[in-house]
Amino acid sequence: MAEHNFLSNLRAITPKAATEMDAADAVRFEYEWINAAAIAGTTALAETAFGRVKRKCRLVGLDLHPSAAVTANASDYFTIVVRKRTAALPGTQVAIASFATDTVTTDDLVAFARKDLMAFLNNVASADLDFADGDAMTVQITKTGGSGLAFPIAKLTAEFEPRD
Repeated sequence: MAEHNFLSNLRAITPKAATEMDAADAVRFEYEWINAAAIAGTTALAETAFGRVKRKCRLVGLDLHPSAAVTANASDYFTIVVRKRTAALPGTQVAIASFATDTVTTDDLVAFARKDLMAFLNNVASADLDFADGDAMTVQITKTGGSGLAFPIAKLTAEFEPRD
């Protein structure tokens, strides 16, 4: 309820916030993982943390922004896996989304075009998208096939909305 009151008050003092959604956008926050160099062929990337939330929140957006086009391949492909790690040690893994470039045409990546990874959620329960104070986001790149497929320079953005 406090969150709703805050958003209502924010909307009242923010002239451009025409709707409650506009006001919610004003308090959303994001974490980014930037892959500054292409990951060649069969080289994988071990699970890597890219953000630790500082309050209760919900994952509302997960986007991949590649800097180069990738043509999917049924036998040589990469999979990007995004997980939540709980703050309570040992950091229980919760698979959030995975996207594999293993189906030609439908799994191609277009250079500089956003790929919405929320469309590739791993049968997660709604509660799995809720984060507690201290939970972390991780990313992992796995490779399949003899020669693999290069993972391009890219940015992964996770967007969160605060929760009570």
